[in-house]
Amino acid sequence: MATVYFVKIGEQYLCPGEDGDIGFTASFEEAEHFLSYEEAERAAHECADPGYQIITQQRQ
Repeated sequence: MATVYFVKIGEQYLCPGEDGDIGFTASFEEAEHFLSYEEAERAAHECADPGYQIITQQRQ
């Protein structure tokens, strides 16, 4: 099992943009996952306002 991390901002999540940048989506299925907490935190710091949440999920 591996742990992955998602960044939630209000009712939205960070997701990969069409141009390679990070965008936002309301769909958890489209949300970008990060392989480390530090990577998720760095993306949140760069793309989100304070108050974001980092959510962990176990994947097989």
